[in-house]
Amino acid sequence: MAFIASGFSVARGLAQILTALVLGGFAAAAGAQSYLGTLFTGLYSVPGEAGSGVTATHEEPVIFLTFYLYRSDRTPYWLTATVTRAPDLHGSHNYTGDLYETSGPPFGGPFDPTTVTYRKVGTVSFVSGDDYTATLTYTVDGVFISKTYTRFTLNNLNFAGTYAGTILYPQSCSAPTTGVVRTGPTTITQAANALTIVVQAQSGTCTLSGDYVQSGSLGGSTGTFSCSDGTSGPMTLVAMQMTAVGFTASFGVNAQQCNLLGAISGILLSRP
Repeated sequence: MAFIASGFSVARGLAQILTALVLGGFAAAAGAQSYLGTLFTGLYSVPGEAGSGVTATHEEPVIFLTFYLYRSDRTPYWLTATVTRAPDLHGSHNYTGDLYETSGPPFGGPFDPTTVTYRKVGTVSFVSGDDYTATLTYTVDGVFISKTYTRFTLNNLNFAGTYAGTILYPQSCSAPTTGVVRTGPTTITQAANALTIVVQAQSGTCTLSGDYVQSGSLGGSTGTFSCSDGTSGPMTLVAMQMTAVGFTASFGVNAQQCNLLGAISGILLSRP
């Protein structure tokens, strides 16, 4: 899978990675957790509709949405919604709420918050099944809209560096609740379309290596997983996030004729 700078194409690539996980019997750890943290935070846009979009600020179990739209007379128009977690729909994460138009005092002068008014124009749902795209279905004064948005990539992240890292994965298919934990110096090397993570611990070494793609602030990779205990196989790395102090990610590997889920993280020590 080649690296593509466009957030739209990369989002489709990462969505395909998640689909491969599901069809292969995996459930990405980020998607399987009941608590999603800030996973959906980002800027979203519809491919081919540059100039409009949605920003999502996610603080589980709430997402604040801001829509950048245009009225029939082509003037800018923005709407907001606070959507809350609802029961999942066919395995997809689901958030719903009311959609509002807001008016208030103009910028440049004194701002009196008591003059701000809100008008409910409809409802909105935010549904994501792969963490990289979201279907937003909403109404604005009786007008029904349903579109699939993709995360927009502003800048490609570089995770290269040395970390104090930890990797966790099941010991075997026969003992899926018994985790193998390896903690030690972790090195990430990254080129435009390649990513390698090596965790070196006294209990053994693990290497995750493959092609790298990114959608919004989330990275992913398809490649191979190999540990010194003999665990190895095709690997898919998903929901890789860079934080102020390091990184986190989830992965799935088809090893020992079964599917194993794992997680990896690291605290940054240095960058090249």
